[in-house]
Amino acid sequence: MHAISRHLRRFRWQIGKQRDLPPLPSVARFCWLPACLLSAACEFFQIEGEIPSYVRIDTFSFSSGPGQGSASQRITDVWLYDATDFIGAFELPRTIPILRSGATQLFLHAGIWDNGIAEVRVPYPFYHPDTLNVDLVPGEVVTVQPTFGYRSATRFHFIEDFEAGNLFAHAGGDTSAIRQSQHVFEGNYSAAVYLDSAAHAYEGRSPAYELPKGEPVYLELNYKCDHPFQVGLLATKQGINTYYYKWNINPKAYWNKIYLNMGRDVNDLQGDRYHILLRAVLDTTAYRRAAIYLDNIKLVSF
Repeated sequence: MHAISRHLRRFRWQIGKQRDLPPLPSVARFCWLPACLLSAACEFFQIEGEIPSYVRIDTFSFSSGPGQGSASQRITDVWLYDATDFIGAFELPRTIPILRSGATQLFLHAGIWDNGIAEVRVPYPFYHPDTLNVDLVPGEVVTVQPTFGYRSATRFHFIEDFEAGNLFAHAGGDTSAIRQSQHVFEGNYSAAVYLDSAAHAYEGRSPAYELPKGEPVYLELNYKCDHPFQVGLLATKQGINTYYYKWNINPKAYWNKIYLNMGRDVNDLQGDRYHILLRAVLDTTAYRRAAIYLDNIKLVSF
């Protein structure tokens, strides 16, 4: 429960620059639950003698602007507020009960799986919330379609879609990431890393970037692979390098989107500049060969 409260407080801090949020009522803590319970979140809002109004969310739209790269996203939930209260976090699609009636302003925040973990769901700080005005009637359903996109304050340290090149330089191993056009998420090219007995290891490194400490930092990427690979940080400070591989990405037979939360790690490493690292080493006990495909890699912060 303490971890849940901590996530909620952090979320309020992350979006506080955009809008002052009301105090979170105790019921809010019950809404930040593992995926197996999110679908039943509405049960906490039934109060004897009151008939709720309902808001139905089946779909949403998402767009990216100039200089923001692909509009690829993996929004799984909405975090819902009205003008005074936190209503709850809900997996989509969902019919949400609300103990309100009449003209009501709703604030919807896009939720994701943090680090690709279904049990750790958070509102993504770089997507702006949508504000909707609805007329709620007890016992009736209002269907809404929120619109999301990147906040104007989002800083894109790099966007690599592999259409014109590959910013990940070869940093180790006996193979490299190559641009190819056969297995592409979108556009004309993506990157591929091929591993076999003759070329069994790869390490790639981005250029160095200054990243803010004590604020959200995420790496977004689309990937498809039949072998695990790793993502890490290389922090440099006064000529000293610290390699930190934290994120282990499991095989996916289809293109997947993942959001890697690096904010705490950037703060803990206390580097002056940071590189993004990619690494894969063929597990010869289980694989004869492997293929890893990457697209739309973005490093974002405020």
